[in-house]
Amino acid sequence: MEKKISPFFLAVLLLLCTALFATNTWAEDSKTWAEDIWTRDKLTGDWWGGRTYLSDHGIDIGLRLSLYGQRVASGGVNKNGEYGGTMDYRVNVEGKKLFGSWEGLSFNMHARTRFGQDVSADAGAFALENTGMLMPAPGDYHDTDITGLTVNQSFPFFEGHLGLFTLGKLDILDAVTLFFPNVAYGQEGFLNVNSMVSALPWFGAVQGLSLYGGWLATINKEYQTGESAIIVTGTENESTSWGHVHDSFDEGVWMAAFHRFLYKLGDKPGYFMVFGGVSTRDQPSNEKHDFVVIPGQGIKSTEEKKPWDIALYLSQDFWQAEGDPKRKATILIGGTMGPDNPQFAQYNFFANVEAFGPMKSRPHDRMGVAGWKNWLSDNFRDLVSPVIELRDTWGFELYYNIAINQWVHLSPDLQFIQNERKGDDLAVIPGVRLVMDF
Repeated sequence: MEKKISPFFLAVLLLLCTALFATNTWAEDSKTWAEDIWTRDKLTGDWWGGRTYLSDHGIDIGLRLSLYGQRVASGGVNKNGEYGGTMDYRVNVEGKKLFGSWEGLSFNMHARTRFGQDVSADAGAFALENTGMLMPAPGDYHDTDITGLTVNQSFPFFEGHLGLFTLGKLDILDAVTLFFPNVAYGQEGFLNVNSMVSALPWFGAVQGLSLYGGWLATINKEYQTGESAIIVTGTENESTSWGHVHDSFDEGVWMAAFHRFLYKLGDKPGYFMVFGGVSTRDQPSNEKHDFVVIPGQGIKSTEEKKPWDIALYLSQDFWQAEGDPKRKATILIGGTMGPDNPQFAQYNFFANVEAFGPMKSRPHDRMGVAGWKNWLSDNFRDLVSPVIELRDTWGFELYYNIAINQWVHLSPDLQFIQNERKGDDLAVIPGVRLVMDF
């Protein structure tokens, strides 16, 4: 039987380690632990100097609790409400600080505890109404797993750019936030996957959200973002397991690449992005996935093909507060196309508008509105039609992220979703998210 990591073992271990370093700095802290609780950036503060000591020596630790409550108030598959959440444990190690040498070397670990339930079964299989609850895997309601563990090496590439080589167990949602910095995988911005990126057609090719592999990327120093990358991974999902690395590549590989054309409109940055990917794995359009339930998975398909996708994105900042570039408003538009077989979703289009610090009096708040549509492939619909009649999906989402202080954020959210099941009414899904950084 495979051993699972105890849900809070990692957090307790990290706290114990920091306690070893805290004793030498206890007396130097002139404030009591509680005096600055409302103004500090983390609930548990500096651990009496332990956090700063570790950071000065190249070890940064992040602990984040995300709680979600959502309800299918009308429409959808069923009217129902659920509560759940995740605990994220992050450790970043900087080689130069820790070892005194080896510039650009770093190690990253991301583990998650997932608990409770979400309303995916009630909203619809392709609703994807809660990104944060996709990992480690739906169905593992009280489970802790390491979803990302990588070694990274940055290096000077060419003028104004850095190179970044990453190898290991890749947390795909972390990769998305690296290449799309505003996304924040459902913990800060939009909750719905469809509102963030052009996702659903890619799910026909990407077999998991935690995959062995690596990438080679270039980072533009001026824009502080990835400009281009080549990504290669295995095709077996590893979000809840530690299989042999070579087994992950037995069925083939998934390869993708993108290039972002960066520019400024006036003094406001923007980009146009081309993103393409292909899998060498032959698969049917109703291939089983661990992170999204595909209707008709029990139907045997006699035809298997290799999936591929091409996506285009356009992003533009259209407002910036004078003297404070962090307060801004952005628009992001994207779309994906893939083959009729084996993709279950052939086309996608989405657009979102977000404001960061929308009011001068609320500089750390965030708000957004998004709309999207997914066109399911005719091949997939015909394949599963003996079991269920399907239709194209679309939806809208609105949220407002209230920064109560630096370490706690509360976000009311409202979604309207037409799911994939013909006959289901429009789902109205109100929700709330509470995020706390420890």
